[in-house]
Amino acid sequence: MSVTYYKASAQPAFNVAVTSSLPVWENPIPALNEKTVFRQTFVQTAASYAPLALDTVYPAAGSYGVPSSPTYYLVAEDNQTDLGGGMMQWDRVYARVPSAWSEGEEFAYTFPAFIASATAGSDQTITSISDSGVNYSVSSALAFATGDQVHISVSYVRDSITFFVGQYVRIIGGTSGSSALVPGIFPGTGTFSSVAGVITKEAPARTTQKTDLVPSQVTHEYALTSTTALETNLPIIDEFTPVDATGAETITLNTSTKPTAAAYAAMINKNTQLVAQDSVRRRWLGNIYERTTRFVVAR
Repeated sequence: MSVTYYKASAQPAFNVAVTSSLPVWENPIPALNEKTVFRQTFVQTAASYAPLALDTVYPAAGSYGVPSSPTYYLVAEDNQTDLGGGMMQWDRVYARVPSAWSEGEEFAYTFPAFIASATAGSDQTITSISDSGVNYSVSSALAFATGDQVHISVSYVRDSITFFVGQYVRIIGGTSGSSALVPGIFPGTGTFSSVAGVITKEAPARTTQKTDLVPSQVTHEYALTSTTALETNLPIIDEFTPVDATGAETITLNTSTKPTAAAYAAMINKNTQLVAQDSVRRRWLGNIYERTTRFVVAR
């Protein structure tokens, strides 16, 4: 049975898609809190409906609260609903390529062994420890540079409780030969008393691999691409993998490996980020792909 539709002169013809709502914004990446994805409802005669191609650019950018830049691309059409009388309703979903963002989480990573030609410093007596707010100031005659790794072995009393701390830590500031600023590794509350211990600048070397639960940074990056262009637009970033002189993977660094033990020791001092795992890619929305890569600081 044929159906005849009548409309007023100013009414749109429903043989083409007609908007029936304003764009409604969604927030799929709370860490960004930006206008990333929106959906808008359309109506049309069911007989005339044909889905648009993915990547179609939103035609009304600059209107309805949709920014004129960046570009928003069609990533889905869903929520198709029968309105009766030969009419249908559905949503078109548009998205921009999201900005890159990062998050942190703990991760168990195995660091390589490395044998560097360096000499450990001598023990320096800790004369006092003070709480500077977020970090702690450790007073001694130790000569150091910011970024040096030290070992602290010390006992003290706080709030009538005796504590002992024996831990490697990285100096984050202070005055060489006077006081070293370190992260908050000292438990307890109140002022420090009966401080007895030493701080030692350590030689950057170890003869075996070391697995630690460490902070990691996971970065999320995006690109509008296709499966065939993925390697060009969003290539996999390989895990940090040392090799020996023959190009074979190795777990022990020395003078002939890449990187060398000395180079790796310098990476530790500079808090260099290592790629902890090969990147992982997935389709995010439509033809927008996401690459996640995990990093850890060399140690």
